[in-house]
Amino acid sequence: MDIVRHIALLSASLAEANIGVQEVGINSGASVEAYQQSCVPPIPVGSPWCAAHVRFRHRQAARQLGLGYDPDYPRSGYCPDYSRWHKAHSLWIPVSAIKAGTTTERPQRGDLALFYFRSLARIAHIGIVTSVHEWGVWTIEGNTSPEVFDVSLVEREGDGVYAKRRDWHELGYYGGFGQVNF
Repeated sequence: MDIVRHIALLSASLAEANIGVQEVGINSGASVEAYQQSCVPPIPVGSPWCAAHVRFRHRQAARQLGLGYDPDYPRSGYCPDYSRWHKAHSLWIPVSAIKAGTTTERPQRGDLALFYFRSLARIAHIGIVTSVHEWGVWTIEGNTSPEVFDVSLVEREGDGVYAKRRDWHELGYYGGFGQVNF
């Protein structure tokens, strides 16, 4: 049975249309605050907002399509909530398995890229996959930067919404992809 992924696909398109949105101040501004307020519970202005951007896009796509999705699915602004949910529902593709060649599964457009930060010992950044390649993925990420000086750095405290080229290794050893099947 094929899974129809209307919300996932529209979320990716909506994220692409918002490339270039930037903060006003630090973790604030009209667009950023809309992302933060879309979370349940809403996250305070001034808080990191990469996961709030993902939440906002899912909610926006669902409303535009007149569809709902799993009421258990995270609606928070906390990245680990998303990786935990995907793992618990067997919708997780570990990047380590992709790199080792022990899986043939690959993320798809609209899935989530979840980045592991060793310094924090947790998933600490998230983006929406827009395309998949042999070397990695392109994503749209909020609260990141264009990273002109160090393209391999994953910035989780940037100033806007950007398209990012992400090699597999950039997700971190415990990073991976959450399959969005709605």
